[in-house]
Formats: sequence, C-alpha cells, structure tokens
Amino acid sequence: MQFPFTWHTPFTTWDIPVAAAVTLTLLAIAYAAGITRTRNWRIRDTAAFYGGLAACALAVGGGIGGYSTTLFTVHMGQHLLLITVVPALLLLGRPLELLRRAAPEPLRHALGRANRSRPARFVTHPLLALLYYAAVVSGTHLTPFQQNAAANPVLHGVEVLLYLSSGYLFLLPIVGAEPAGRRLAPLLRLVALFGGMVVDTVVGVALLMTVSPPFAAYIVPDRGWGPDAITDLHWGGAMMWVGGDLLMAALAIMVITAWVSSSDSKADLGAWLESARHSALADHTGSLGPDVDLDEDDEALRAYNAMLSRLAHPERDPHRPE
Repeated sequence: MQFPFTWHTPFTTWDIPVAAAVTLTLLAIAYAAGITRTRNWRIRDTAAFYGGLAACALAVGGGIGGYSTTLFTVHMGQHLLLITVVPALLLLGRPLELLRRAAPEPLRHALGRANRSRPARFVTHPLLALLYYAAVVSGTHLTPFQQNAAANPVLHGVEVLLYLSSGYLFLLPIVGAEPAGRRLAPLLRLVALFGGMVVDTVVGVALLMTVSPPFAAYIVPDRGWGPDAITDLHWGGAMMWVGGDLLMAALAIMVITAWVSSSDSKADLGAWLESARHSALADHTGSLGPDVDLDEDDEALRAYNAMLSRLAHPERDPHRPE
C-alpha cells in the first residue's frame, strides 16, 4: 500500500524505469558533447534542454510517475508535463540545431536532405500535428485506454511516448527554434495554440461532466487518504482545462513577445506607418510619388506638416467649406 501523496512526494519518491534512465542519460551526454564541439552556444538553450530532461525524469521516475496510476489528478500532472512542458523546454534547447552545428559535413548534408524529404514534411505538417495532438488527448482520456494504461506498465510506457511525441510535433512549428519542420507565421502559431486550447478545454469539460468514475484503476475505497474517485476525476478534468489552457496561454505570450521584438515585425510596422503617411498626404494633396521620403524631401515635409496643422486646427484651413 502506498503512502499518502504529499507536496514533497514528487521529489522524494523515485523509481525511474531503466529504459527512461538510460535514454535521458544518453541525451544529456550527447548534448554536452555537442556543446564542446560548438562555439558560442547560448547558456539559456543549455538550461532549457537540461530543464526539459529534468522535468521528464520527474514526470516518469519521480513521485509523479509512481502515483500516476493511483490518483487521476497526479496522472493529469504527468500528462501536462509530458505533453507541453517537456517538449517546449526541449525545443527551446535546440538539440537538432546543436547536432547540425556539431556534426561533420557529410552527416550535416544527410540531416538536411532528411529534413527536406517528403516523409519528414508530412510527419511535421502543422495540421497533422494538431490532429495527432487532439487524437492523443481525447483518445487517452475519453476511452478505456486510460484504464488499460493504468493497469498495464507496458501500455503506460506507450502512453508516455504518445504524450511526448504529440506534444513535440504540435509545438515544433510553434516554438520555431529548430531547423526542422515548417515555419509558421506568428499569427498562425497563435491560431495553432488556440486549437490546442480548444482540445484541452473540450476534454477537460467532458471529464468534469462525467457523473461516475470511468476508470476502475483509480477506485480504491479503503485507501484511507486522498479524494474519492469521482472528485479525483473532476479535479483532473479541471487541471486539463485550466492548467492546459494556462500553459498554452504562456506559449502564446512567448510567441507574441518574440513577434513584437523581432526586427522583421519592426520593419513591417515601420513600412506600414510610412505607407500610411504617404496615403494621408496623397489624399490631401492629390498626388505624391511613392519614392518620396517625407523626412528627406523638404517640399513633401512642409506639405505633410501643413496637413497636420490643418487637421489639428480645422478652423484655420482657408479651404474649409463654410
């Protein structure tokens, strides 16, 4: 019988699967080896990647992994870590870019060809990634799959891989830090994140509206601690709805911040403002060459200032109709 799940259980209870421990260790060593072969690798990328590995270890090997088949709320915490937090951190760590820089020339060309291949473009297509994400989130929570995964360790491992792969492919074009997949415009990234929020909301609300526990593995009447099965289910649904949407909103803020601070957006904004100035002056003067620089052409600048003066003090406009 397990001890009660407390705030420190995720960090003090460890039983990581051998396969997960070996995989995470090899990834950590490979990333460190890549850094030694690459100049000027950013510290923030390194911190993000190793943070992703640590979060993955916590999700599958710490108390969260150990209690994910005991409490549905803990399972949902594991789900959010594996499908959103871990993939986002790994992508921000840019391991594929590090591999591209550290790899010898033949391997670098092979990676480039593989990235441009039709299968790779198909697998990383943003629409397919969103559909895969939706299928994984709904299929593992609104079908008997969750019951089977909670009772079968092998199927539970498959579930972990489904969360990691669907989250990675879904966030790949949204984070946009890797030389793989398709690059989405900032607005399309926000649309994709909204699609993910819709999936989390629909499944979370469906769990909240469930009136009887659908997963027998989480029904333990004589456990003596923790919530009852239906309360546990509802709390898990609320976590998916609110927690999932909050994580998506955090990613949306990241996308918007990068968009606003990018040189391209500033150039686009400057071009739009210059075009607006030209259009306004052309409307008032009747003609204005598209190549005229309002800040350099004295005649155009005087006309522009006169227009602003008329707009600010229309009663002084001699051409103003009575």
